[in-house]
Amino acid sequence: MSLQGLFDRYEATLNGLARKSRLRKLSSRLGLDFASNDYLGLARSKRMAEAVGAALAAGAPIGATGSRLLRGNAPEHEALEAKA
Repeated sequence: MSLQGLFDRYEATLNGLARKSRLRKLSSRLGLDFASNDYLGLARSKRMAEAVGAALAAGAPIGATGSRLLRGNAPEHEALEAKA
């Protein structure tokens, strides 16, 4: 099948869904996001991105790792605990 044939097939499928009122469209985000792990909006925060960039540049261990018992302790862990 040619690329144009594939596009035509997709378009026909989408048109069929629209005729049956079964075509779904993505809408813009409205309201608060409780459906993801980013309910605080930190993933879109410029301030957070800059802080993470600075921490990475300084060599801080950043990431979704396992527990400290598995991955090891770091001075950053102890500094954070000292502030708490």
